[in-house]
Amino acid sequence: MVQKGAIDATDQAELISLCKKDAGVFGSTPTKIKAQGIPPGTLRAHDNSFTLRLEEISNVKGINALAPRKPLKFGEGPLTIIYGTTGSGKSGYVRILKHACGARKTGELHGNIFNKQEKAKACTFKIRIDTEPPKDLDWPQPMGIIDDMKAIEIYDTDCAHVYLTEENEVAYEPWVLSLFTQLTEVCKLVGKTLKDEIDQSVSRLPLMPAQLQNTTSGLWYSGLSHQTKQRKIDARCLWNQKLQKTLEEFKKRLSEPDPAKQGSQTRQTKANLLALRSELKKMRDQLSNEKCSQYFNSRKETAAKRKAADEDAKKVFESGPLDGVGSESWRLLWEQARTYSETIAYMGVVFPNASEEARCVLCQQILKPDARKRFTSFETFVTGELQKQANKAEQQIKTLKEEIEDIISVENLSLRMDSAGISAGAERAEISKFHKLIVERKDFLLKTESLSGVGGLPDETLLEKIKARSEDFEKWAQKYDNDAKKVNRDRLEKHAKELEARKWLSEQKDCIEEEVARLKHVNALKGARRLTNPKSLSDMKSQLADIIISPAFVKRFEDELRALGAFRIKVKFAKTRTKYGHVYHRIQLKDCARDICPTDILSEGEFRIVSLAAFLADVEGQPHISPFIFDDPISSLDQDFEEATSRRLIDLCKSRQVIVFTHRLSLLAQLEGLAKKAGIEPHVICLRSESWGAGEPGDTPIFAKKPEGALKSIFGERLPKARKVFEQIGRTEYEEIAKGICGDIRILIERLVENDLLSDIVQRFRREVQTKNKIHKLAKITPEDCKFIDDYMSKYSIYEHSQPSEAPVQILDPDKIERDLQDILMWLNEFKTR
Repeated sequence: MVQKGAIDATDQAELISLCKKDAGVFGSTPTKIKAQGIPPGTLRAHDNSFTLRLEEISNVKGINALAPRKPLKFGEGPLTIIYGTTGSGKSGYVRILKHACGARKTGELHGNIFNKQEKAKACTFKIRIDTEPPKDLDWPQPMGIIDDMKAIEIYDTDCAHVYLTEENEVAYEPWVLSLFTQLTEVCKLVGKTLKDEIDQSVSRLPLMPAQLQNTTSGLWYSGLSHQTKQRKIDARCLWNQKLQKTLEEFKKRLSEPDPAKQGSQTRQTKANLLALRSELKKMRDQLSNEKCSQYFNSRKETAAKRKAADEDAKKVFESGPLDGVGSESWRLLWEQARTYSETIAYMGVVFPNASEEARCVLCQQILKPDARKRFTSFETFVTGELQKQANKAEQQIKTLKEEIEDIISVENLSLRMDSAGISAGAERAEISKFHKLIVERKDFLLKTESLSGVGGLPDETLLEKIKARSEDFEKWAQKYDNDAKKVNRDRLEKHAKELEARKWLSEQKDCIEEEVARLKHVNALKGARRLTNPKSLSDMKSQLADIIISPAFVKRFEDELRALGAFRIKVKFAKTRTKYGHVYHRIQLKDCARDICPTDILSEGEFRIVSLAAFLADVEGQPHISPFIFDDPISSLDQDFEEATSRRLIDLCKSRQVIVFTHRLSLLAQLEGLAKKAGIEPHVICLRSESWGAGEPGDTPIFAKKPEGALKSIFGERLPKARKVFEQIGRTEYEEIAKGICGDIRILIERLVENDLLSDIVQRFRREVQTKNKIHKLAKITPEDCKFIDDYMSKYSIYEHSQPSEAPVQILDPDKIERDLQDILMWLNEFKTR
């Protein structure tokens, strides 16, 4: 900055990289930069002064009601006075200059609000810098401030309020202080670039569902920061089957419309499940190795006992006519005969009935003695010990077989599983497999002769699972009972929402980790941005300003108050604060016990003169010779302050271009008089509002012109035009023009009295009577001079006053006016040469 005047893009990139590196921004790899000292002598004062002149404003379009056809030219001299009545366009030109030059309070620049066709706001300025040729600057309003015109200073009512009600920076600061300002701006630029990078880092976190945002997990999610640890993320985003099952349980319970009924149904399902388990356990127990061994042993024992009984029967009945006595079929037949005899044929008689008249219950023939004897022996055999043992064994094996074969069918098993709430395919398959193994074991048991051929027995794990499931059903039933009583339902809803939030977080874990990484990066960038804080620069600049600026500023303000005759007003200029390398000052009341705004105490005139002093104290500190523009600077001022202000404006003309916009004739007269006294020729312009628009520059108003030049102008320009109308169109149109000429001649005769006859000793709108080097000129006035002036005053006054209708006054012909003008000019020339 010291060597090149500014930093370029490469410098800025290096500064940003250095800040990132110092702040620990991940991935920042700045190039190695070698520090260099400031070359000796470079901090000395720099002469950057220049001279600026504003020459004209032209091509005004679309701004207020301005529509001039001629440019507004500011002349060659140091003082330009632009006079205009209300609505003539003065304020429009001032507004243009405020926007183009960057005044402190520009306001809004409107177009012609009464024109429906909106035009682009623009104009052209002509300026001259030092000895360079004048150059035109095209200014479209969106362009804003023109750099070449920023040195132009403008004072108006808005500026006055700024100086009295707000803090202000000085308009110009020494180079060494501007270096600190530039350093501060560099800090702000680097800081803004880092801020832009921060702003461009946008969170991609999905929005958590509204109903989950107030949960513990939701609040944690909304509070993610660069300090969030990975272990916290892992813990919060953990989700497993157990949590999923718990969530489903909570949802099921909360969605149940009738918990009491559901509890009852759950208990019934539990009972059905336990019944199924009992059935399965019974089937398994009936086919246990112990039971199978018992079956095999019982079958062997039954066979042995039956064999012994059959052998005994063979011995007893081998002499009988028929074989097979004692066999199983024979025993069945004998038992059936017993039943028939005791229940029908011979009720109440012990079987067999072997009396003499007894008949065989099968063939119904009378029993012979040998048959009766055989019957008795049969019964003895059947009821004998061996037979009893054989029958008992056979009954036992039959019972064992029935128990073994007592296995539920596949269809019944499916119904049992349905009633027990077993719907999952894997669980039903496991139970079906258990059942199938039992059936296969039973079938093998009935076919084989030993335990080795029976096959495997199903594991008891299934039964434990069913038992555990039944316990779960009981827990569910108890929970439904509690839910029916509305016990802890709010807590249940809260836990359900928390689990839903946990599940949602587990689905967003990648996004959360990405967001935390982004936040860490942003925090590092913020750290880098904090390194651009220019507070230390501001503090140092403030200390330097206390030495370099403030004392000089305060002294200039006090000097201006004296020059304007306002030193008795108790105000002072004081430094208030420093911010971002900018030093601020403010006008305060002296010896005031409270902090009160000066505008609340000062009168309107005091306010105006103090603000003008502050403005001049500020802008006079800059080294540039640039135009000062004043818009109605004496508004609300009394006569003393008006004259002091006028004198100060003339003093300014000695060093720079001064442009004054006014509608006050008194200010115009005072400035003209003081300028003449100082040897300055003012350039006076009159603005008019024409039919096509306001702001049209015209000739100097007749009352502001020198009488001799104005008379010659009428003689050489206006009168020939009037003569042409008189000769070609007629008297009616001529009289309208001639009446104006006659009125102006009367005004100029009055000016002759002030300027020439009385040698400018006394002027209207001028307070003082100037006699020095003038009063002796009154001695050359003769009675003839007085009569000459009096005659012409009387002759031309009649056109300014109403006349009797019975004695109308006819406008003079062009020839008569021409002769009168020649006479007046001849008298003036003779009077000056006396």
